[in-house]
Amino acid sequence: MSDIRWTVSINPSTLDNAHPAASTEQLPRSKTKETNNTASLSTVTNKSHQIMSVHSIGKRIGETLLFSARLESDERTPFLTVSVPPLLLGGRYDGHDVEMGLILPSVEFWVALVMILFIGCAFNLVLSIISYYYIVLPRKRQRMLCNGKRQTQTNNKRTSEDSMTPYLVGFGIVMPIAILSPYYCIQYFGVRNKVLKFFFGVQSVTTYVGEEMFMSINVPLVPLLIHAFFMFHIPYDTMMMIAMFGFLPKHVEDSLFNTVVYNIFPVEIKYDDNGPLRSTWIQSWYYARKFVLFLVLLGGYSSFLSAYDYELFAVGEDATLWDAGRLANNALVALLFQLYLTTHGYGIFTITSLCGVQQEPIMLNPIFESSSPSDFWGRRWNMVVHGMLKRGVYKPVRSKHSRLVASTATFVASGMFHEWLLSIVFLPDNPPSPNSYRPIYGQNTAFFIWNAFIIGLEYSIGATALFQLLKSNLPATILSLLVASTALPMAHWFTLDYVKSDFFHDGQIGFPQVVLRNR
Repeated sequence: MSDIRWTVSINPSTLDNAHPAASTEQLPRSKTKETNNTASLSTVTNKSHQIMSVHSIGKRIGETLLFSARLESDERTPFLTVSVPPLLLGGRYDGHDVEMGLILPSVEFWVALVMILFIGCAFNLVLSIISYYYIVLPRKRQRMLCNGKRQTQTNNKRTSEDSMTPYLVGFGIVMPIAILSPYYCIQYFGVRNKVLKFFFGVQSVTTYVGEEMFMSINVPLVPLLIHAFFMFHIPYDTMMMIAMFGFLPKHVEDSLFNTVVYNIFPVEIKYDDNGPLRSTWIQSWYYARKFVLFLVLLGGYSSFLSAYDYELFAVGEDATLWDAGRLANNALVALLFQLYLTTHGYGIFTITSLCGVQQEPIMLNPIFESSSPSDFWGRRWNMVVHGMLKRGVYKPVRSKHSRLVASTATFVASGMFHEWLLSIVFLPDNPPSPNSYRPIYGQNTAFFIWNAFIIGLEYSIGATALFQLLKSNLPATILSLLVASTALPMAHWFTLDYVKSDFFHDGQIGFPQVVLRNR
């Protein structure tokens, strides 16, 4: 899929595969003298008609709003081409006339992403309302009853009910819906582009940030299992409940409106005493300009890597973790991920800012500005997921255990969350493709366990004189690159499935690209 088609033949009939006349046609009825048989067959036919109608609606939405058929492969053509002397390109093109083409980003790709955002917002609006009335309010009532009020028999009964309601609603309704809905939506709308699948998963998880259930809604089973492992010996009482459910950001629980705004957007919203902070047109314009700038940067960088199928250096099957080519490839793909998250983050910022609210940052240039591994993972890399895991796993575990135990639990939860996300991205198409890539599960978790080990080393020896001397005297950029290098030997455990599949090729459809070809 790394080749770009310069001449495209599009069959218009492919856009009409879900024509209602074809998809809703009733099954032929058998003529019979038996009236009851005819009625039975008619009932079956009507049910089939209804089922086909539901599926045809999803297919039509997928093709018209998510462009599922047209975003499966890159069919863009250059709008501008120029001839390039082969000498400027090195030996790869010696003896050939070379033509350079500039390809514009696919507008359909970004329209599809915006539609996924809106679908997720509507979906999470419903979950937010359920969460507020059956998780947030019971917790608030319970807290009020426990803050010095005289315990009556009625209060004790209400406290018992409020203790159970968040569990029953969260684990019985919200959690299964949030975990399973991306699989259904991807199949229902016929989405095949892996980056769009990725956003369906991210939208389901990071949009509905269920700190109301210490993230058990959004990180499938992980915080529940980890929390239960570390806290099973703690008495089931009110103080434990407050510890488990008391980590929402300030002001989020103040009203239904605050809770809904906090949950429907796939970023973390800023609040003050009056509710969500209002954005300005100046901020919206700033984010829009940043989005365009990083879109161009990502397009140029992706153009370079895609020419080598996102593996610039050859790596043998028997290569060690310290192989120079592997380390270099890992570093290049790590930068690619940072550009992906930064670019799409500014795009989401533009939309949320236009909706009138301010948001916390997502990426703070971790590869080039981190001062330590904990600074890299805790204050700079993907702050949306960091905040989700901090309130959902780290704080509940930290309230009863050491910093090292809480940090390890958080990294394990992050690894298992990314395993789940991997299953979303590589969900087989319907109908399945014979060349579908099958990811290797377990490597994501192993990668994050490695980084938990690095954080543990920092806690143990980071304060020694040697490391403090290096931190004080090394240039900031060099120090940050050394910090990032601690993850490089095992980084392919996380990136390999994305590199070996067509994930990045699916993503480059949305970027401007420069391509070369022999004339």
